[in-house]
Amino acid sequence: MHDILRRTVLTALLATSATAWAESSQSPDVTVSPVPLIALAPGRVVYADSQGSRNLAECEYVEERKWLAGPEKGTRFQEKEPCSLWFLAVHPSTGRWAMSLSVGGDEGHERLVSVTLAGRKLEVPRSKSGRAKQGSFLVMGDLNGVVGVTPGVASQWTENNVHHSQMPMMFTEDGARVLVTNGTVTTTDWWSWSFGPKPEGIRVLPVHQTDTAGNDVLPGESRTVLRHDKGGVRIATMDPTGTKPWKVGPPLKLRRKGMLSPMVIGDTMVFYREGTQDEGGNCEGADSATYRRLDLRTGQERVWKTHDTYCSSYELTAGSPRRKSVFFIESNYYERKLSQLYEYSVERDEVRVTKAEGFEGAHDISEDGRTLLLFDPGRSVAVFDADTDEYVWLKGFGRITDAGLLDLR
Repeated sequence: MHDILRRTVLTALLATSATAWAESSQSPDVTVSPVPLIALAPGRVVYADSQGSRNLAECEYVEERKWLAGPEKGTRFQEKEPCSLWFLAVHPSTGRWAMSLSVGGDEGHERLVSVTLAGRKLEVPRSKSGRAKQGSFLVMGDLNGVVGVTPGVASQWTENNVHHSQMPMMFTEDGARVLVTNGTVTTTDWWSWSFGPKPEGIRVLPVHQTDTAGNDVLPGESRTVLRHDKGGVRIATMDPTGTKPWKVGPPLKLRRKGMLSPMVIGDTMVFYREGTQDEGGNCEGADSATYRRLDLRTGQERVWKTHDTYCSSYELTAGSPRRKSVFFIESNYYERKLSQLYEYSVERDEVRVTKAEGFEGAHDISEDGRTLLLFDPGRSVAVFDADTDEYVWLKGFGRITDAGLLDLR
């Protein structure tokens, strides 16, 4: 049921706050969607449904630069640009959302002047010398707009041009917290942040438990697969409240190297295994890549599809514990020069070819597994119905960096 009381109280608090966030506005590029969703476009968080669209938040930053050549050499000037917004997580039943707002910081002759989100300037972490650091804010909101912002973990802000990230991945079932994975070039860990005007975070999985490839978390499934060169492949059970550390199980008898996108569907782990290259760099016959499943009760592993002549692929694209299926994309470059979306039913042990072609991945999948938000290499997005095998392109958003499906109640 939609949490009307909590949203009403929160809206009232924001309306009376001296630092209230700006209200959402109508999107200048009016568009519609066959299903309710939230999308991230350049400098905008957009809500859309069959009636139209509106901006939930707008964001811009100002940089000061210096001409390095020409008649104006040495002169400084300012440029205004839309913010870079990534990694959207949504809570389907309430419309709550969380995203990452990426900040480039000061670099060389470029100086960050300001970052303005929903009419309010953000305080960017700075070094001892006063230079703006690079990193990402965690932004939380609902269908009324922005609710709260936090710079997150202080160590994720740097000034040495080494990329660090904070990526919202999934809400807890009650929508009270957001699970966020933090990444560097060498480590990955997981945090849980409270939803509200002043988010507070706790670490639920320390570094060196899973490698920089990360791990998939699926709504409705409490288990996730950890992979690490030294720790091997293990199953972690997430605390449903998001307030306690994950429980990590013993290593499984699986090889970490070449194991891609493992997902837990019921008592089965499904994953993609990269092929083995011969001297010519090819993967053919017994060396081809494979799709596999592992029975978590018996430990039995078997191949359910061979990716003939290929060494790797787009991996598994999305999984649905409720539908008991995973979706994956194969390039089929040598045969048709066009990618193809497939669905594998874990329950029926069957693969079917869908009519969705030319896509590169999926931003989101509905809780019932029927609807997917697919994107192509140009970042155009389509709403795909797995039951009818039809899809509709979204128009008017601009370049979408991420999107999430809603099921408002």
